[in-house]
Amino acid sequence: MPPLDDVLLVTLPLLLAAFVLLDRHLVRACSLFVLFALAVALAWWKLGFLWLALLETLLGAALTGGFLFHALGVGLAGRTPTARLAHARDPVPLIWRRGLVHLLPVLAILGMLATALDSLPASDGSLLARWSGLVLIGLGLWAFALHTHLLRRLLAFNITGTGIFLLLMSLVGETAPAAGQGLVFTGLVVALLGTALGALLVRRLGALVPSREPASASGGQAS
Repeated sequence: MPPLDDVLLVTLPLLLAAFVLLDRHLVRACSLFVLFALAVALAWWKLGFLWLALLETLLGAALTGGFLFHALGVGLAGRTPTARLAHARDPVPLIWRRGLVHLLPVLAILGMLATALDSLPASDGSLLARWSGLVLIGLGLWAFALHTHLLRRLLAFNITGTGIFLLLMSLVGETAPAAGQGLVFTGLVVALLGTALGALLVRRLGALVPSREPASASGGQAS
């Protein structure tokens, strides 16, 4: 049975990912994403992948988080985020029926993946990373299908990518760690570039769409 501290270390990113994807306030969701990336970096360090921990801190927490806040208009200068983006609400309410409709195909995908991976051997640490990766992939895919706001989909995209990276390293294990870390590094760079492009597009679209009336903006704060 895996040690309790390992279980807690793997559980923390899952809880943070759920809060990131379900929090209706975008500034808070992006702040939680930075904490999520730092928790993943800590998990990489605990698994013995020091370089991945450093890269996750730099590319995942610092740079990706910076681009997400840039999309909101939040910077080091302390600018006030655009109300339309900071309190944006998806056009379709997140009711349980809609969530369930999108959850069923995700569960089917995870079931097929889990069945395929069940026969593969793994150590306690690799097994924790494997199941954590599967849950993150499921959460990311579900949130990507559920949300319509572009920045929320960017958050779901990054969390899905993190799940894929954890799953990949759990499969590589100790057989070819260098090759696995190289693939994860490439994935982190691609995810960063995709997030940068998406954040710039969100910022540009936010500038093109006219500001809403104060009453409408105040209604969005209830989200």
